[in-house]
Amino acid sequence: MTDMSVSGIHKRIRNLEDDGIINAYIARPSLIALKYLWVAIFGTSNAKSMDAVSKELGQHENISMVCITGGKFIYIKAYLRDISELQEYSSYVSKVAHISEPTVGIINVPYMITPEPLTRIDYKILKTLNRDARKPISDIADDVGLSAKTVRKRLNRLIENKLVTFTIQWTPAYANSYFTIFYLFLNKGTNLNTTVQNLNEKFSQNIAYCLTFSNIPHLILFCTLTKTSKDTQRIQEELQTEGFKDIIPHIFLSIMWYNCWVDQLLRTK
Repeated sequence: MTDMSVSGIHKRIRNLEDDGIINAYIARPSLIALKYLWVAIFGTSNAKSMDAVSKELGQHENISMVCITGGKFIYIKAYLRDISELQEYSSYVSKVAHISEPTVGIINVPYMITPEPLTRIDYKILKTLNRDARKPISDIADDVGLSAKTVRKRLNRLIENKLVTFTIQWTPAYANSYFTIFYLFLNKGTNLNTTVQNLNEKFSQNIAYCLTFSNIPHLILFCTLTKTSKDTQRIQEELQTEGFKDIIPHIFLSIMWYNCWVDQLLRTK
């Protein structure tokens, strides 16, 4: 994907780990496997201490990440077991984070029918991979008491059927990078999928991720990573030529990661 050698990529990954940018490699049952919701709540907080707010929010079983940006703007990522939890959870976040007018977004994910439920063996594999998703097959086999052949077969099935999600927990190195989230508001009639595709192609060197919402079709969260503030300004200027209704940038100050109920579920299996 990067047109680099294996040794070159390995060295860069080690540097990211040594610099504290990559904190952990995470494996979890996917949204498809457990049919849960990925919800984002964001807005301006009136709290005195944003760090205190982040720590308190992190105690909630649904919350997996809290990001604080300039202007006391806060972004909270959570996983809900189902839609029935949304109202109570939203009220809790609004109260604890001191957000008077929160925006609640349900992240767009492709709908798929689960081929078959996760088995006891699947849960055992995911449990040992949860905080160490790069673990060799032989080590997984030793942990779960199965042959390497069986583990590889089960793991391949999880991946092929999109029943597992592999992610990293990371923190930008603020001394030499800028992590910015642009809130892009679309004009009425704009094709969302085409816009996202264009963003991915045009800003491929800087894009960290791009999120859309099933309940807010006119909004895109466009996250970028740059080396200098000038590079971030350049991206904003280029975005302004794309004809968006509005563009609001927020530079991240801190990102905190927390274990959520999905991680705790693996502990019980």
